[in-house]
Amino acid sequence: MEQLSNVATRSYKSYRARLMASLRLQARGRAWNTSLLSLAVATTFSSIALLTDDGMYGKAGPTVLVCVSVLALVASLVVTSLNYGGRSRDMFMNYRALQRLSVEAENLLANSVQSPDLVDRLSDRYESLLDDSENHTSADHKRADPGSDVSIWVLRRAHLLTALPYVALIIPLAVLAPIVSWFFSGAGS
Repeated sequence: MEQLSNVATRSYKSYRARLMASLRLQARGRAWNTSLLSLAVATTFSSIALLTDDGMYGKAGPTVLVCVSVLALVASLVVTSLNYGGRSRDMFMNYRALQRLSVEAENLLANSVQSPDLVDRLSDRYESLLDDSENHTSADHKRADPGSDVSIWVLRRAHLLTALPYVALIIPLAVLAPIVSWFFSGAGS
């Protein structure tokens, strides 16, 4: 019965951590999509505005805008290679399978089923599910089990990495500020 209890506990904890990983990956994907879309729109508007007033961004403005555009391209390539959407979906599928296994083990425990073969099969399925997916992070584990001994700094670092694309929205705002100023100063009419 102890081995079945161990499988139930481990599968439940893994399911919860994989759920948190799926949510983290989904949030990061949304954040980077928002940031990159904003940057693309801002640099496009800036390029169009430069056609009307080539001094809008100062003497080095066109060069700075090209550099920002290259930065946007590099960031989009990096984000694409991280495949947040696909990884989030894979993690979702894995946590759902772990959840089903956890419920099955809990039901066997509740009904006092003590079949060693069944427990071995559940344990093998659990190990196979772990092998079929990338691992969750320590921060995912901490969010799934707040009482765990994982450092709070690990969780804060994960939050910072997820918030970073939103902080990067400062760049498109800075790029758009001269256009807004130019427009409201009467030069746009």
